[in-house]
Amino acid sequence: MTGLLIFIGLILIVLNVLSIKKQNKSFNGVLGNAMGNIQDDDIRIGELRREFSESILELQSEIMEIKELMVKNEKIHKDYDAKYENKKNTISIDDTRTDNENTTSNYNVEENYNKAIDEPNKSNEKVEEIKRLFSEGSSIDEVCEVLHLGKGEVLLIKDLYIR
Repeated sequence: MTGLLIFIGLILIVLNVLSIKKQNKSFNGVLGNAMGNIQDDDIRIGELRREFSESILELQSEIMEIKELMVKNEKIHKDYDAKYENKKNTISIDDTRTDNENTTSNYNVEENYNKAIDEPNKSNEKVEEIKRLFSEGSSIDEVCEVLHLGKGEVLLIKDLYIR
C-alpha cells in the first residue's frame, strides 16, 4: 500500500512538472518573459521609430502645401501668359534705318513670332547633323569645329538625343 501511494505521488509530481513547462511555452508565458526582459535599447528603438514617423508625417504635410502653392502659381503663370500673348500680338515696333535709301521699315511682332517657330527646325537640323557626324566616327572637337558650335552644346545634344 505504501508503495502504491508513493507511485501515485510520483505520477502527480511528474504531471505537475509537465504542466508547468507547458504553461511557460504558452502565449501568456512568452509575453510575461518578454515584458520581463525589456532592455533600455528596446525602449530607445521604440522612441526613435515614433520620432521618425512624426518627421515623415511633417514632411508629407509640407510636400502637400508645396504642391498646392505650385498649382496656384501655375494658374497665375497661365493667366499672365494669356495676358502677355494678347499684348504681344497687338504691339508693333517702328524701326528707322538709315541706309543708302533712308527707308523706314515696320517690324511686326508676328514676324518675329514666325521666325521663332522656324528655329526648332534649325535645331532639328543641328541634331541630325551632329548624329550624322558622330555616326561617321568624328570626335566631339571635330563636330564643334565643323558646325561652329560650342563643346557644351554638342555634349548636351549628344546626351539628350543620341543614345
